[in-house]
Amino acid sequence: MRINRMAKFLLIDFGTTSTKSMIFDINSGNFSNPLTYTALKNCATLAGYHEFDMYEVKKRFEKICLNNYSIYPFSGIMLCSEMHGFSVLDSKNKPLSNYISWKDERSAEKQSKNDSAFTDFCKFWKNDFKKITGMKPRPGFMPMSLLHISSTTKFPQTIHIVDLPGWLSISTGNPTGYIHKTMLAGLGVYDVKREQIAENIVSWLSQKIGADIKLDIPTEEITISGYWNNVPIYVGVGDHQCSLLGAGVTDGSSLSINIGTGAQISAINPTVFPKEAEIRPFFFDFHLRTITHIPGGRALTTYIDFLQQLVDPGHDIWLDLSSITAAEISNSNLIFQLGIFPGARGYTNGGSIMHIKEGEFNKANYLSSLLRSFAEQYIEIFEYFGPETPKKKLIFSGGIARRLPSFVEFIKERTSYSVVGATDVDESLMGLRLIALLATGRTKDLISAQKYFKKTTAIIEN
Repeated sequence: MRINRMAKFLLIDFGTTSTKSMIFDINSGNFSNPLTYTALKNCATLAGYHEFDMYEVKKRFEKICLNNYSIYPFSGIMLCSEMHGFSVLDSKNKPLSNYISWKDERSAEKQSKNDSAFTDFCKFWKNDFKKITGMKPRPGFMPMSLLHISSTTKFPQTIHIVDLPGWLSISTGNPTGYIHKTMLAGLGVYDVKREQIAENIVSWLSQKIGADIKLDIPTEEITISGYWNNVPIYVGVGDHQCSLLGAGVTDGSSLSINIGTGAQISAINPTVFPKEAEIRPFFFDFHLRTITHIPGGRALTTYIDFLQQLVDPGHDIWLDLSSITAAEISNSNLIFQLGIFPGARGYTNGGSIMHIKEGEFNKANYLSSLLRSFAEQYIEIFEYFGPETPKKKLIFSGGIARRLPSFVEFIKERTSYSVVGATDVDESLMGLRLIALLATGRTKDLISAQKYFKKTTAIIEN
């Protein structure tokens, strides 16, 4: 379905650390009314649990829609969202659980006399899970978390598993029942080769939890998934894929480094790639080969928060971090182990700081070394894609890359690639702009969407 070609769109990115929105004019390509909201409160009370109240998610969505519509009446809503998270609904679409985020680690808990739900899942599926889904199993994935919940919760005969955008369409009362393949893949029940629901995993999981599992209909099209006040809500897409699209990754000539709360290194259909690379659906018929769960902003924040506790509360350590030069990073000599949470690349038993020497363990060396260790993990990984892969550019995206230009500069000095820094506008919102062009039929493919607006995007502040 095509909508008014003279339309304005509301773009919303439900990320892990914040929610961002903008108005996009499909005529001019301009953005207006950029707004950022802090992360929704983790309402879980137990350590390692991470969940949001479903009605708080709905309330935030309604607030964003109402605040924007009163100023800029829009004709469509484009969404992207963090992936892997889910909620359990009953047969009438009433929540039986909170929204459980990808950061949730409850499935790794040992359950009384039994192993953890994560261990039980991996024992059965072993290497088959990656063969089917393209991903390695991790504690925050939906099947593992659902297994854990079922050990203490009796489900009704049928349950409905939804992602965050799916809940927003349902909560407005007019769902069409679609889920984009990038989000379905994130749930861990997508057969990446057959491009359909992984019925074998779903069937096994249904038997284990004692309930039939209903999922929305997978689609690769940017179709309508619901309506807010008669305004179409288009099916939500994965924030990772959306960010890459907005950063300019539309063919196989680039290597993407996306760094937000989490981090990924990806290439489109590379000929050479690391064995550990996962397969993730992209747009159209493209797939990504991706190294995932690389320590990103989540790891940085842990080490920064520790230092923040030791200084004047009014002093922002992040400002110190952003002012460090590439030369200072090069001259640092501490080594930080950044795998601080289960499932993170390089995780063994938590993080560490090594090579501490008398007279050199100070704030300046601490911060410079932290950035060096942070950068070198990425340099090591993208070299694994090999010289045979025709990569010309390293394209950075994500809030961390935007916030730490010296980190990008340090990597630029250590590689032979052409380095493209993060865009001024959040890449996920830039990606949603391109998706709006595709959804309305203005363009037919990714490359033409990228070239549609020739002038530099203008941001119009209120």
